[in-house]
Amino acid sequence: MFKNYLKTALRNLLHQKSNTVINIAGLTLGITCSLVLYLIVSYHNSFDTHHSKRDRIYRVVTESEGNHGKDYQPGVPTVLPDAFRLDFPEAEEVVFTTYRSDALVTIPQPNGPSKKFQEEEGVVFTEPSFLKIFDWEIVYGDGLKSLDDPNEAILSQQWAIRYFGKADAIGEVVKFNDQEFRVGAIMKDPPNNTDFPFHLMLSYATIEKEREAQGWNSIWSDEQCYFLLKENLTIEALQERLPAFTKKHLGEADFDRSEFLFQSLVDLHFDDRFDTYSYNTVPRMMLYVFGVIAAILLITACINFINLATAEAIKRSKEIGIRKTMGSTRSQLIIQFLGETTLVTVLAVLLSFGLSQLLLSFINPFMDLHLVLDFIGRIDLWIFVITVTISVSILSGLYPALVVSGYKPALALKNQINNRNSSGFRVRKSLVVLQFFISQFFIIGTIVIIQQINFFHQKDLGFTKDAILVLPLPAEREGTAREHRSSKQRTLRQEISNLAGVEQVSLGSSPPSSGHISKTSFTLEGDAKEYLTQIKRVDGNYVPLYNLKLFAGHNIADLDTINGFIVNEEFARVTGYQSPEGLLGKQLTISQKTFPIVGIVRDFHTHSLQNPIEPTVLFNNNNDYNTIAIKVNLKHMPALVDQVKDIWESAYPEELFAYEFLDDSIREFYESERKMALLISIFTSIAIFIGCLGLFGLASFMTNQKTKEIGVRKVLGASVEGIVMMFSREYAKLILIGFVLAAPLAGFAMRQFLNEFEYKIDIGLGIYLLALIVTILIATITVGYKSLSAAVANPVKSLRYE
Repeated sequence: MFKNYLKTALRNLLHQKSNTVINIAGLTLGITCSLVLYLIVSYHNSFDTHHSKRDRIYRVVTESEGNHGKDYQPGVPTVLPDAFRLDFPEAEEVVFTTYRSDALVTIPQPNGPSKKFQEEEGVVFTEPSFLKIFDWEIVYGDGLKSLDDPNEAILSQQWAIRYFGKADAIGEVVKFNDQEFRVGAIMKDPPNNTDFPFHLMLSYATIEKEREAQGWNSIWSDEQCYFLLKENLTIEALQERLPAFTKKHLGEADFDRSEFLFQSLVDLHFDDRFDTYSYNTVPRMMLYVFGVIAAILLITACINFINLATAEAIKRSKEIGIRKTMGSTRSQLIIQFLGETTLVTVLAVLLSFGLSQLLLSFINPFMDLHLVLDFIGRIDLWIFVITVTISVSILSGLYPALVVSGYKPALALKNQINNRNSSGFRVRKSLVVLQFFISQFFIIGTIVIIQQINFFHQKDLGFTKDAILVLPLPAEREGTAREHRSSKQRTLRQEISNLAGVEQVSLGSSPPSSGHISKTSFTLEGDAKEYLTQIKRVDGNYVPLYNLKLFAGHNIADLDTINGFIVNEEFARVTGYQSPEGLLGKQLTISQKTFPIVGIVRDFHTHSLQNPIEPTVLFNNNNDYNTIAIKVNLKHMPALVDQVKDIWESAYPEELFAYEFLDDSIREFYESERKMALLISIFTSIAIFIGCLGLFGLASFMTNQKTKEIGVRKVLGASVEGIVMMFSREYAKLILIGFVLAAPLAGFAMRQFLNEFEYKIDIGLGIYLLALIVTILIATITVGYKSLSAAVANPVKSLRYE
């Protein structure tokens, strides 16, 4: 029996080659997208699930009052861990971590210069308790003893091979910040799905005294505290005592009303209020959206199959009539049609494996992911594929099977199955409306996201960002006099400014818009209240180089020490000044330094457009310049870069030369949005393509049903244009119904998305009209072929048997 069903199914599928290809194509695309999205969702859900005590691991984080609401900070004061150990004995282990990104690691060589490695990630100062809290496999040496004393290190196998050419590098020496560390243990490489991408662990005892001198009033986001809750205890009991802990240690100095909170390791990867060391947090809502998109694409593909299957069912009505006359039961016919659907689905699943691999080769580097389609050891992947295969087979095949098997033999044999007496025509129209709804929802969403990203790139940020090279300056080394560092930086600035093609050069703590933000409190003359402000240490060339609009007062002098402050307009608003000019001459106190406000600049964006403009203060401080900015004439590139590199390397022979264009670094603020836009655009295109297949199915059904009607119309003098318009009216109604349903829902969803940004576009009527026009064009192209072929067909062929 099974062999007979299989033979019949294969014969029918091969007989209907075009429909079979379309069905397989639609299902393959839908299954491929759902499989890739499943891999993305499961990858993010797998972050740090390998830690056996993850349900008891928590991070202490900071919440404070900012000028525009709550500020969230993953970092804590460096002295908090010791105080936490004393006040919370419920913590079995407590560890402090201070992370270093873009770290320069050098390997001393017995003969010749040291090897230099600029590591974008992976270097952390920490304590032995880290290995007691987290599951970190040590392959050589004793990990717990390798972080006890100063100048000790644990190295990953990957870096050990890269640095020393061998995995067992016990006893070797690595150098960081002019300090040497002896490798006491080798650890297994961190997995890709972790928010702790540590390859080099350095003993925190080496810098503990220096860091703890910062006290309770200094917080850096990469200095974090984790603890392991003792078994059989609940976190709620500790949370109730946190306010008292905060008040005890911050006291009256808590001007921004900071609060310490607990964050579970389980939530670490999904809470985008707080960053992680992987700088890769994904809100759970985003993963839910990916899951919904996967389901929608599968449903869309199933709708195609239904429409095409029922469209072709008219041609098979005689076959059904003969089968029923010869004794076939309805259940046998249903099994036969479900068998055909399952065969198509299995073939589509197999093809989707290859297409998924191809898609992953693009998505992995683009999204910085590590997705692998590996069925070995992935039971969840097997379950997903089997579930999809069964679900798609039933969804795609059950309804057509019920419709076809329900044909009455008498009508089927007389070829009288048509719109009036074939069941489910309204259902098929409803399914096409659903496809148009899905397609237009995606189109509206894609247009909004693309326009928002264009808005990011086109909006005036309040300063010049083009043709500016930014070079990071080396950190102050141990034992280096600050005066010497300042003198070297000014000499570097002068030598670079003498190069042909260099228009201006400036030293500063960071560019106007940067991911590195410093905040502190201040008081203003005549006002006892403390406020919060961003601060930027700059030289006298900073304002003209970045073309900051100075509209009151004057620029600061190009001196090594503070002689006055420049503030922005938002500073005036926060302090209650309606007219910013009223601030000129007012005494401003920051970090116990009091000087007058000498200038006021127009507001400029100090971070991405997701954030509001903050009060900002600019002042001289030659001890805190971390970057050198070079305004260049692009005609002299790239020769100018080579000249700058020569000057740099003569000033800092131990450092690696690196630079970045300012506009590129600003563009990185929106990299995740840009990637999301492209990803959604791809899925939108696929959804539209699958929807076109569904529309093609409806057009096929209509032409099959109206072949004789078209012949009669042509014999009676109907024109080709008139017949094409007759078809157009049918699908135009469906497009409009889908649009009316999709527009309000898409508008609501996109407004929720835009609410994440402080500065955003308006969703105007033009966006909806553009989406409708795009849909109509796509539908016209899709249906046009089928309508035109029916309209130009010879009427004799359709009427010769009448």
